[in-house]
Amino acid sequence: MSSPAAKPYAVLAVVAVGTLMAALGSSLINVAVPLVRRDLGADIGAASWVLAAYSLSVSALLLPFGRVGDRHGKGRVYTVGFGVFGVGSALSALAPTLAALVAARAFQGAGAAMLMANGPALTTAAFPPAQRGRALGLQATATYLGLSLGPSIGGWLAQAAGWHVVFWINVPISVAGALLARSLVWGGAAGAPLAAGRARPFPWASALLFGPALSALLVAVTRGQSWGFWSPRFVFLLVLGVVLAAAFVRVERRSPAPLLSAALLREPAFASGLAAAFVQYAAVYMLMFLLPFYLQGPLAMSAAEAGVVMTVQPAAMALITFGSGWLSDRVGTRGPAVAGIAVLAIGLASVALLGSEPERASVLAALSLVGLGSGLFTSPNNSRIMGAAPREQQGTAAGLLAEARNVGMLCGVAASGAVFAALGGGRPGEGGGAFGAAFQGTILAAAVLAGLGVLASAAPPRAATAPPSR
Repeated sequence: MSSPAAKPYAVLAVVAVGTLMAALGSSLINVAVPLVRRDLGADIGAASWVLAAYSLSVSALLLPFGRVGDRHGKGRVYTVGFGVFGVGSALSALAPTLAALVAARAFQGAGAAMLMANGPALTTAAFPPAQRGRALGLQATATYLGLSLGPSIGGWLAQAAGWHVVFWINVPISVAGALLARSLVWGGAAGAPLAAGRARPFPWASALLFGPALSALLVAVTRGQSWGFWSPRFVFLLVLGVVLAAAFVRVERRSPAPLLSAALLREPAFASGLAAAFVQYAAVYMLMFLLPFYLQGPLAMSAAEAGVVMTVQPAAMALITFGSGWLSDRVGTRGPAVAGIAVLAIGLASVALLGSEPERASVLAALSLVGLGSGLFTSPNNSRIMGAAPREQQGTAAGLLAEARNVGMLCGVAASGAVFAALGGGRPGEGGGAFGAAFQGTILAAAVLAGLGVLASAAPPRAATAPPSR
């Protein structure tokens, strides 16, 4: 087993830069998409691929790049990730057409996947087990800062100087991050590959099947509501995804070194932590998808007012993640994680019961409760997952953790739209329909989903998760 790094907080600082930048990569551009659509002459459906290309690229490449990090060095892959992200950002800023922009965003997503798949592994390797929770909590804080600040910064930059600047801002950050990573984690103890990791061959066939299978299934799931669940496009992508997924499973079973370690997935603490992470992000994003329509519809807020209100939830998460990580180092990971996702379920139920004319303070309090629950849950759960994985598979573990987060977000958005429509709300933003009842029912469904996450978090590990003494 590798020993902790000589300068763990320096490693954490480098990881925090990459984590913040990857989060900004998904949040900065959101409010600028209407400007992209206008300048490049695209319709709404086509312009949405500016966001989708990034998310799909990240989701498809997280596991392969996590495995590459285990084999060739997490520090090296992380450093290269800065460069790929920076080049993708520059290409996005220079894109003359929508097709070029979508391709550049996919390339940018590859860099983000390198960063996201290896960042938690670097943090885990740099700190002793007794400090793992607080370190991962600080890293999570960087994620939530990026998610909460991105829309405001992106909107201001796009309005003041055009949408191209939203991408240019990432270039100097990428250069600075690459230089820091080259000096601190490229060949350091935290980022160096272990002998067991180097000995495992890279599963090329599995990697080539995994990305297309997941992408086909995610596009089908996320676009099914707008395309229609019996449309030829939906049926084709669903069948294609299932066929590729079946081929992936077949190849994995025959591989001497599969992309997904069966032994790792059978570890109770690891598997239950991943399940809980997926559920948490799916439940939260069921709310986040409908929230702007609720704030600007029944509550008649302006876009600016709604934007401020929507920062409350990620801001609360950012404030508490370090403290929850510190707490998990003291009392173990299971208790804080269970309490956190339970508070999240209560917060979601509180949002659902706000009604059509709530006081502003009630809205802020309910969203704060959602953020506090998520923040209390995330750091202990991340620590539980990373602590359950052997050192030579830390990159794979971090990739799976990020995969659960990304896929949970996408599935949460898709489920939110489907449940909302099934309850008679129509399509969000189109007007008409029983919006209030459909919104309430959808968010109550998210609360029930979070309640299932309580069961996953409460599942006992094979061994105790109290803070290690070594």
